[in-house]
Amino acid sequence: MTPELVLLVLAFLLVYGLDRNHHRQPQPRPRLAGHTDVEDRDLARTVAETRGRPVGQDSPSARTAARVRLAIGSR
Repeated sequence: MTPELVLLVLAFLLVYGLDRNHHRQPQPRPRLAGHTDVEDRDLARTVAETRGRPVGQDSPSARTAARVRLAIGSR
């Protein structure tokens, strides 16, 4: 009975503290810190990868592919 009561009190204090902190934040809540007019390089890279390789890059030859070792597992 005592451990359940202690856990219940700790859960209540946690919820109370989080709610109190939530209401103390200034309105409107601030956005991310820093500049917002920067280019998202991750998005550009992901789009480029999903569309395929650029025209200037050729696929590797059979000789190059034979020399490349796959990095599977640990050493």
